[in-house]
Amino acid sequence: MRKVLLISLLFAVAAMAADFERSNWRMQLYVQGEFAFLNFQDKNPELLLDEIDKEVMTFPINAGFLWSPLITPFYKADIPFTFWLGVEVNSIQFGEIASNPKYTFKGNSCGPKGAEGVCDDAGRGETLSFRSYAPSVLGGFTFNLIGDLDIRVLGGYGFHFFSFYDEILGNTNQKTSIVPTAFASGALEYRIGEIFKDVDFKIGVNVRKDFLPFEDVKATNKSPALEQLGGGLPPAYSGVEFDKISYKLPVRVGLEISLDFGRESRRDRRMRYVLHDRDDVLRKNSEVKDTLSDWDCMAIERDYRFFLDEDGNLPDMSEAFTKTQFSDVLESFLAFCHPEDLATKEKLYATLDTGKVQLKEYQTKQEDSRFEQVMASNDPEMLAMYLEYYPDSPHRAEVEAKLQVLGEYHKFREIQAQNTFKAYLTYLNDNPNGAFRDEAEAGIFELVKGSGRLKDYEIYLKRFPEGKFVEEAKAALKGANADAPSMIEAQTGESEEEAEPAPAKKHNKKNQKKSKGKKKK
Repeated sequence: MRKVLLISLLFAVAAMAADFERSNWRMQLYVQGEFAFLNFQDKNPELLLDEIDKEVMTFPINAGFLWSPLITPFYKADIPFTFWLGVEVNSIQFGEIASNPKYTFKGNSCGPKGAEGVCDDAGRGETLSFRSYAPSVLGGFTFNLIGDLDIRVLGGYGFHFFSFYDEILGNTNQKTSIVPTAFASGALEYRIGEIFKDVDFKIGVNVRKDFLPFEDVKATNKSPALEQLGGGLPPAYSGVEFDKISYKLPVRVGLEISLDFGRESRRDRRMRYVLHDRDDVLRKNSEVKDTLSDWDCMAIERDYRFFLDEDGNLPDMSEAFTKTQFSDVLESFLAFCHPEDLATKEKLYATLDTGKVQLKEYQTKQEDSRFEQVMASNDPEMLAMYLEYYPDSPHRAEVEAKLQVLGEYHKFREIQAQNTFKAYLTYLNDNPNGAFRDEAEAGIFELVKGSGRLKDYEIYLKRFPEGKFVEEAKAALKGANADAPSMIEAQTGESEEEAEPAPAKKHNKKNQKKSKGKKKK
């Protein structure tokens, strides 16, 4: 029994040290007490004149520990159930069954041989009493009816230990019998209030029903004649075996007190889910990429007063910080830190929403500001990160176009590093409307000028009939080397006859309108 109490105490200390607000675990410790009448029946006692049929008034005590094996309630599910596993020591009780018995002894000591005699003095002072307890395992659930009112249903199975004590003339004989037990219990619980952080004190009414009968329970062993007791007579309660031990009423009703660790009402649960979703949004869109440490959170909470005062309101910090600055820090705090409790978190979100800088507008402003930053950075990694954070941004097409140009730019830089006819012509064939088409043409013409060969000029003019350097190429034909073979043909295998004109550059409607306007002018 001491071990059971010690284990329960350790569970209680561990539960009080746990942070249920963050872990979302739930535990419960409870104690129940009820009045009951326990009936002991032995229709054929070995030595007694009368059968034993005794009702004993007791006060059974039940103590249990429950733990929710799942994060409760289920993640993203607004259900009022908490599922339990646990242990319980129930039916802790004791009482006196009978005393001063009169019994029949067949022998010469109390009458003629074979006759039935009554020995009034032999059993005087003899008492038969009992103690019992039943360690059991439990399973069940708690349902939040409304507000602070819960109903709990449990089922259990265990073993009932009955210890019987036969006391006579200062001597005690003990016999312990073990029988299986199964039961169901239901409790209507009401939350009185919070006594520690995340620890609620509750009272309730408990109803319990036992299912397995206690039958053929051996209470005492058969005793041989004892010379020192009554002239060789055995004790009166010798070889007692109860045919049945049962409670008088079909159910037992009693009172319960309990400590509930981590309990949430349905209203708090709904609010927690709403705020959990908003935390995710803030975390995805926050400029703070790394989670803030506990020290950072403590410093922010201290400097910005992110806690409730005695009136349940947030302190006014308008003189110390601008609304934009306050909202910026508050956004990061809510995304990566844990306020003291749910009420504080609600107030902080309400402050963020009711300020002049609304959360959605604030995030939109951030989105526009970041768009300008990434477009000016010319950094593909930052552009890709912007698309990841703002997948539905109205600037998505512009960012994707910028990414495409930057990707093509890096490719063209590699081609420029090669600086060969083959590299430039491959780029033009693969990207006929590429962003660096003009630069590729310029690179080719520089190589043609460098070679000074007639066939290279002719291939250039055929491939770029409307090129930027057509006039310069035509003027250079007269002084070009007509005898030297073509460098373009040598590198690419492309002759003047095989060369095809490069496709004309595509223009959008705005550019077309501009060109028409220029022609008119």
